Amino acid sequence: MAFSSRTKLIIFILGSMAAIGISSILQIVYAQDSAATVFRRVEIWGLFYRGMIAAFMVGAAVMGVWIYVSYRFRESHKRFRVSDSSAGVKTGGNR
Repeated sequence: MAFSSRTKLIIFILGSMAAIGISSILQIVYAQDSAATVFRRVEIWGLFYRGMIAAFMVGAAVMGVWIYVSYRFRESHKRFRVSDSSAGVKTGGNR
């Protein structure tokens, strides 16, 4: 039975998610074996805050790139103005 590349990708993603989930559960279980007590609530909030920091950093990078691109390639930029070479009058832009 031949799998398509899309099916292989889905199996890989689901398998890796399952492996990560199982390994995180095993870490919590084995951590409780020792004398240290693990508070799941605290660990979950710690993971949440780490994820939120990563999300804010990615969002800031995307917004920075978006602002740069929209400023760099705006219509009123001199490089993108169309000039009429026969009349010597520049057209384009609102200025």
